[in-house]
Amino acid sequence: MKAIIITSSQQYSGKSTFSVGIAAVLKERGLSVGYMKPVGCYPIKAGNIRVDEDACFAREALGLKDDIGDISPLVLTWETRNKYLAKKSSVPRKKVAGCYEKISAGKDIVLIEGAQNFVDGKLFGLSALELSALFDAGIVLLDTYSDDLSVDRVLAGCDYFGERYLGVILNWVPESRRKFVDTRLKEYFLKESIGYYGEVYIDKVLRSISVGDLAEGLGGEIISALNKSEELVESMMIGAMGQEHSLQLFRKRPNKVVVTGGDRADIQLAALETSTRALVLTGGHKPSPLVLGQAEEMGVPIIMVRCDTATTAELVDDAIGKQRFHNRKKIDTIKQIVRDNIDLDLLLENAGI
Repeated sequence: MKAIIITSSQQYSGKSTFSVGIAAVLKERGLSVGYMKPVGCYPIKAGNIRVDEDACFAREALGLKDDIGDISPLVLTWETRNKYLAKKSSVPRKKVAGCYEKISAGKDIVLIEGAQNFVDGKLFGLSALELSALFDAGIVLLDTYSDDLSVDRVLAGCDYFGERYLGVILNWVPESRRKFVDTRLKEYFLKESIGYYGEVYIDKVLRSISVGDLAEGLGGEIISALNKSEELVESMMIGAMGQEHSLQLFRKRPNKVVVTGGDRADIQLAALETSTRALVLTGGHKPSPLVLGQAEEMGVPIIMVRCDTATTAELVDDAIGKQRFHNRKKIDTIKQIVRDNIDLDLLLENAGI
């Protein structure tokens, strides 16, 4: 049995998405696959214990039978850090080791999802490097592509992770960098004997956010088409012009959310005439019965928020592309991306499988 840790240098790099995608494709190949997130970041309650939200969804998506308490044994919060600072203990590390022993039993491979970055958990002796020693696992760096930093981060991985370093997957590569990545970058990594397993170009589905998650993040209330809360929003437009001009702009972008004042019925109706996945109405204003009725009939959720339009637009823009993978369409998309773009044969070979 072998284990692979998928880590990154920053938040929102796609670790959860890739962990589930790779695990799912390996299961399709007939391997017995385990999954674990030893150091969680997003606490939720599962029964009477606190576990990581992404780990819960991964367990469900992969159809795993392992106990969620073993899959997600530790969740980092201010409280857990504060208690440990007051009284250092070997309990967290022993607990994680015991859970891994149960998860790995009878498996061909266990995929370990890293925390927010590769140093998270260091306080408890559970950073990515320390976990790799504890589990005798190889480490894959999932790097969010950057013209300025990606090569440096990949090379730094060689120094930091040493013999545990299996190599890199590049995520969110702009289409404009396809030729550079396919030729120059791959050739360089090969020359430096760095494992390179593929790249993923910017994908609208994976960078989207569900209407329900958006409403929750904005602290808003969905007042129409509640059954459409799982629909995915790919981009945002602000409705601030006149109705005719807004209609022309709205027609140019599909699968969008339109942010506009709750008192702008003209813009709201224009948005409903185009491919709009949701309306966000600002200022705490309720829409007119005409707008509400049309949105309900067309299956377009309306989210009411109290913030002004400018503030709300900033929050929406920040949310899109930073959402987790809790959506079946996203899972199907990443599975296909893994099949098409990631060299799993090379990864398994380098991991000793």
